[in-house]
Amino acid sequence: MTRLRSALAGLAEEAPLVSLADAAIAGHRRRRRTRLALTGVAAVTTAAALVVTVAAGAVVLPRGADSATAAVPDLPDGKVGAISRAYLTPCEVGKKTKRVDCGAVEWRVVTRSGRTYGVPQALTSSRDDPHVPVAISRDGRMLAYYSRAAQAHVVRDLVGGAEVTSPVKVEEDRIGVGSMLALSDDGRYLAFDPREGSKEPGLLVDVRTGRTVSIPGKYEVISIKDGAAELIRYRKTDLWLMPVTGGGKPVRFDGTFIMFSEIAPDGRTVAAVEFAELNKRRLTLLDASTGRTLRKVSIGGLPKGSGIDGTGIWLSRKEVTVVVSGRSGGHSYALDVTTGKARRWADLGPARKHATVLPGVS
Repeated sequence: MTRLRSALAGLAEEAPLVSLADAAIAGHRRRRRTRLALTGVAAVTTAAALVVTVAAGAVVLPRGADSATAAVPDLPDGKVGAISRAYLTPCEVGKKTKRVDCGAVEWRVVTRSGRTYGVPQALTSSRDDPHVPVAISRDGRMLAYYSRAAQAHVVRDLVGGAEVTSPVKVEEDRIGVGSMLALSDDGRYLAFDPREGSKEPGLLVDVRTGRTVSIPGKYEVISIKDGAAELIRYRKTDLWLMPVTGGGKPVRFDGTFIMFSEIAPDGRTVAAVEFAELNKRRLTLLDASTGRTLRKVSIGGLPKGSGIDGTGIWLSRKEVTVVVSGRSGGHSYALDVTTGKARRWADLGPARKHATVLPGVS
């Protein structure tokens, strides 16, 4: 959803308000600013009971467990095991006063075994951003967050127990609306975008050495797959597969695309939705090295009336995850791009109450 909303906002910024359609997009922009949340890919908001086990493809939706307001232990030092997700608890509303209290909001993580921990050291909001992001590596082993005490990002190895604080200081005021964070699989590289889609440059950091590479303004971080390359999107028409050492150049596509996936295992293919085909439940496969359109994939097997919310990680060379929503709630599907057949991958629940981050998705 974040990428869709970002795309609509970007289109609104680039077009004059000369029609009812333009006015509708502008209205969407204003509403988006008041409810912006991290989701996954892209960023997916789900019920607080959601537990996703990426490795096994299992989904558990326990009723009553893992309440957003129930007390949970803090994340301990050392080894706790890989996590399946992180979510931000909501603000509380007084039953009598109806006043909103956000003082107890915190990031929480859920391990694959189902245990929930609070992460009070992870900043939840800044002056300009009500949802300061966290990031999880694709395998759920690494967790990255911004520490107010350290004035820097911290990377925790939840399986090995090690913790590394980035030597690069980041002022809290740099964390603006729609800031984004991505983490490489090995936990070595962090990509920080201070304000999604703005002219302000982002930062790619080697947390071991402190070496930094500037990410040009107007580019949006999608993912860092394995520390070898970083995928960046530009104004819905360009992709930049940039090495972590810098360099490379953008590739322009013929068309306007939104909801880009990460790079496929072949190192060059990405899936995206062409804006003009938003309601057709169709993906376009693109070559990130040449800009060429490879083929269109119509998605079969989705619930009637559901729409595409975003794309995510690739499960194999031929399957990419797609997030959809409809009357029955949100669901993640594994789409076979060779046949167009989609199979249910995860149930994301009927309610969309909390900002949730899944592994491998910025």
